[in-house]
Amino acid sequence: MAVRIKMLTFVVGAFLVLAAGILAVSAKSAESHPIGGNSSVVAEAQSWLGVPYVYGGASAAGVDCSGFTMAVYSAFGVSLPHNAAAQAGYGTPVSSPSAGDLVLSDYTGAGIGHAGIATGDGNMINAPYPGTTVRYDPIIPENVVAYRSVV
Repeated sequence: MAVRIKMLTFVVGAFLVLAAGILAVSAKSAESHPIGGNSSVVAEAQSWLGVPYVYGGASAAGVDCSGFTMAVYSAFGVSLPHNAAAQAGYGTPVSSPSAGDLVLSDYTGAGIGHAGIATGDGNMINAPYPGTTVRYDPIIPENVVAYRSVV
């Protein structure tokens, strides 16, 4: 009898772990943003979600905004500098961002100081500032200096 109880407890526990995993995958799918455009770039950017912001970082251990964009585009053979303002000189200017385009912004009035990757739905994936992780944020058109098609 004790063996059956232990076996039943194990089976119920395994079921609960499996169910929790399925729910987590379903919740992640529900959070997905539409991508369109260059979905390969967006998919690569999504693989960085949750990586911590680290000033000067450009690896899975931590990234800053330009280190993030530099790392994502490098997966497609594009070599960008580790500086948001300098990245504005790469690719082709576009007036409206498509998924996978580089978003270059000025939030301080001092010129381009931030870079992210457009998702095609009015949002971007970016490494915003210390204490955060790579995440989705809305593109704020008033702060955008340039959009560039890089891939």
